[in-house]
Amino acid sequence: MKKRVIYLAAIFLSLSTVVSAQFYTGIRVGGNLNNVSLPTIIDLVAPNVEYLPGVNLGITTEYGISDHFSIISEANYQEKGFRIRENMDVNLFNLDIPLGVRVDTKVRYVDIPVMAKYAFGNGGVKGYLAAGPQVSYALNGRVKTRADFLFDFNLTNIPINFSTVNYQRFDVAAVIAAGVDIPAGNGKVFFDARFSQGLSDSFKLPVIDLNIKNHGFGFGVGYKMAL
Repeated sequence: MKKRVIYLAAIFLSLSTVVSAQFYTGIRVGGNLNNVSLPTIIDLVAPNVEYLPGVNLGITTEYGISDHFSIISEANYQEKGFRIRENMDVNLFNLDIPLGVRVDTKVRYVDIPVMAKYAFGNGGVKGYLAAGPQVSYALNGRVKTRADFLFDFNLTNIPINFSTVNYQRFDVAAVIAAGVDIPAGNGKVFFDARFSQGLSDSFKLPVIDLNIKNHGFGFGVGYKMAL
């Protein structure tokens, strides 16, 4: 009889935990800076590889397991890529005129991150840390070339053909985040900063392993409503 009471108490406790668990859904918008890691042989040819700015926006959900632990899952649109810049001086009528060429490779992804979140703080405003895996799918991309010689002008604007350049549509990454939750109405406003590191190669060739992986920093703000 005592065992049955213990079992029933455990069942009711688990049910009450599920019922009391809080579920949030909302939106997140922000910006990001992205780049790629390059092998040494490519780095020697194109040394000036820079971060490329982009935007991100999406839908976020959060399932609270306890007061401090929860699971975040999202579906985001995000722009990733990198920028290559070369500058030189051209002598024109005994004047050194700067000539610059910039190549932007931008790929638009749908990102699906799933992160475990730990919140700290006892008041209304809470800080948090989160980490987890992310799976991404490339929708499309373009390579834009601009020249700067007395004035800026476009040289090329070419869509990326994923099948011919061996660019991988699927990308797997690890994501870490830090942020702040602020109670607001029937939900909370949040601010966060994130870093993502690609775990799979963005390009694949039959013989050479280029080991080119995406990585980047992101900053966002959003609102989650309790359901």
